[in-house]
Amino acid sequence: MTEKIRIINWLSMILLMAGSFSGCAGQQNNLRNDLSSRKISGAEIERSGDFYFNQGNLQLALVEYEKSLKLNPDNTRVRYKKGLIFLKGKMDKAAIREFKKITDNDPEQALAHQGMGQAFFRLENYEDAIKHLSKAVALDQTLWKAYNFLGVIYDYQEKYDLAVREYNYAIRLKPRKGFLYNNIGLAYSLMEEYDKAIQNFNKALELNASNKKVYNNLGLILSKTGRYELAMEAFKKGGDEAQAYNNLGFGYLKNGEREKAIRYFKKAIKSKPSYYLKANENLRKAERDHENKPSSKPDGKSP
Repeated sequence: MTEKIRIINWLSMILLMAGSFSGCAGQQNNLRNDLSSRKISGAEIERSGDFYFNQGNLQLALVEYEKSLKLNPDNTRVRYKKGLIFLKGKMDKAAIREFKKITDNDPEQALAHQGMGQAFFRLENYEDAIKHLSKAVALDQTLWKAYNFLGVIYDYQEKYDLAVREYNYAIRLKPRKGFLYNNIGLAYSLMEEYDKAIQNFNKALELNASNKKVYNNLGLILSKTGRYELAMEAFKKGGDEAQAYNNLGFGYLKNGEREKAIRYFKKAIKSKPSYYLKANENLRKAERDHENKPSSKPDGKSP
């Protein structure tokens, strides 16, 4: 009997819940009817798209922006937002098409040039990327992202002095962006200006102390310049102990100190057996190079 009562109560609860859901559905239908009963402006649809965009729902934002553009195809503001959605979704060719529609209409739209530059960069079309990013900063010198992308491209092209120039422009505009200091630090390291590289990596860590990538970059330069204890500290903050030993061993190996490199590769393997593959590969290389190294001492044989 008790079981029957429990089942009846359970069924009653389901019926109550169903009733509440049907009420919600009815409210939603009423809202749709209210909206469809009046003409909605392009600006209202744009605001709806902005709401979805800010919520991270890019698909619904795109739907709303396309509705708005049907009402007003010349609205460059909405078209730019549509291009941004394609850019965020890594649909770079579609993004370029949208930004180009803007610049074809008005070549002075700096943000559209910046967006096109970013898309061309991702497509590895560096010539067009530089053209549009340079145009963007010529029109609006506050576009720090365009300066940063120019710096990255010049790094790829091994034009490190130009990369440093662009990163400095970006840093002047956004002095609290830690990754900009990491970027310029990498450029300085490739120019073999190691003290400047270290200074900028430290600045990056001051702004973002948890960035493991920067700690590893700093450790590599410290080991390259023979500051092994400091390098070890940086490597430990950039990863676990096994990685730190392996990285330090690699630093010793690059500096020609093969015996120390071998010792640290062995420490890496002992510290973390699962790290066996990478550390062992480095160890074999170090031991092979060590065996093939010509002796610097006389062998005692007569000529």
